[in-house]
Amino acid sequence: MKLILFFMLGASFGSFFGLVVDRYPQKSIIFPRSHCNKCYNCLTMRDLIPIFSRIINKNSCRFCGYPIPLRYSLVELLCGLISTGFALDLLTTSQVCLLFMGVLLSLYDLQDQSYPLTLWIGFTFLLMFIYPLNLISLILFLFGIFAALKNINIGSGDFLYLATLALSINLQQIIWIIQIASLLGILYSLLFQKHKEPFAFVPFLFLGHLIIIFSHLI
Repeated sequence: MKLILFFMLGASFGSFFGLVVDRYPQKSIIFPRSHCNKCYNCLTMRDLIPIFSRIINKNSCRFCGYPIPLRYSLVELLCGLISTGFALDLLTTSQVCLLFMGVLLSLYDLQDQSYPLTLWIGFTFLLMFIYPLNLISLILFLFGIFAALKNINIGSGDFLYLATLALSINLQQIIWIIQIASLLGILYSLLFQKHKEPFAFVPFLFLGHLIIIFSHLI
């Protein structure tokens, strides 16, 4: 029962993250009520149960049949699994916070190739109650400022994300994350991109971080 509750709690966070990405910062995340983006009918409680509502409604709007993007269900599932890992004592509080941050910033990066600085500040400020600022994190933060001022291949948001990760992991792990993310990014570019164009890199850094955590569990 405990695992089910934690899974549903995490999936609810995932559902909320989807709403945040859809609305913030252009719109309020509180008003109006959740609704279908096609027919604008307000969703009821039966439509808002993470994962299960998607299955019951066949991943489409109950009112008009408009298909719901699969990413919402995947994010709910991933966040549910992260919370379950915490319930099983496989993940620490800071790891859960970092992973949730990675999920949210990755969604923004996939959508806009950027993310709101306020969200990064919020997560980083929260983590600094647990971990003090260190030299590696400070250097990566300065690289982020430099990247924002200069037109280089890696974005400032990537450095800022790494700076936050560096609050709780060491330099060797940061290097591994960058190497894994770079390899995954190259494979993605070769397999799915016909033309050389910028693509979201935070999701690959997030996957690199996820792999590093998983490698320490096995």
